[in-house]
Amino acid sequence: MKKGPVGLFDIYVDESVIYSNRKEGGRLPQNEEVIRRIRDYQGRLAVPRKTRPNPGKEAPAEVDKTECGPGCG
Repeated sequence: MKKGPVGLFDIYVDESVIYSNRKEGGRLPQNEEVIRRIRDYQGRLAVPRKTRPNPGKEAPAEVDKTECGPGCG
């Protein structure tokens, strides 16, 4: 939880805002809504590793076996 101006209510998960009453007209969320937003946030993170970007690392180059020569692969 982070302190802010009086009357503001933000819910953070992993430093990401999943709810802010500034964007919701000043209302407070119901428990079910908070649970749903947490699950939605977790669902965004559940991307298979193969499709996740890997900054700073290049994908391994494919080997062209047609130009490999005798005894190759």
